[in-house]
Amino acid sequence: SMRHSPVSGRGVLFAVLIVAASFLATAAQSRVENFGLKDQGDKYVEVNFPSDRPVVLTFGDRKGSKQIEGWSAPIFRKFDGKIYMFGIASLGGVPSYARGLVRRLIKRQTQFPVLLDWGGKVAANFGYEKDKALVVLIGKNGTVLMKETGAASDIELGKIFSEIEKLL
Repeated sequence: SMRHSPVSGRGVLFAVLIVAASFLATAAQSRVENFGLKDQGDKYVEVNFPSDRPVVLTFGDRKGSKQIEGWSAPIFRKFDGKIYMFGIASLGGVPSYARGLVRRLIKRQTQFPVLLDWGGKVAANFGYEKDKALVVLIGKNGTVLMKETGAASDIELGKIFSEIEKLL
């Protein structure tokens, strides 16, 4: 009678797991499409790869933007001049007639450029979740290396700091 060896069964399963793991790894290491958006001063800004510095994108909608400062301020303090940082407002639900008003509000509230993602298309490409900050670290070659969602904590900041350090 044919004896079924348990090893071959396990071997097949193991091979499947390795394929799945490598597939997930490549999915995580997705490449960023170049994009351009206008800021609140109506200036068109392009985010292109490859880049000569690592890039940090911060996304927020009206609620989520309240969590951005906790990320962007410490990252900016530590890495100013070594990375590019772009703040992006996810404005999916804003009707076209209200855009001027929203632009003026953002202009009044912030002194640094904020890219206006009308329709929230760019945010959606990065997997933006409503009402939360999203921070994305992108390598010089355009590979997404890290994503953090929600409010910043010392642990999460420590993680992103050490990832950025590796790229410099």
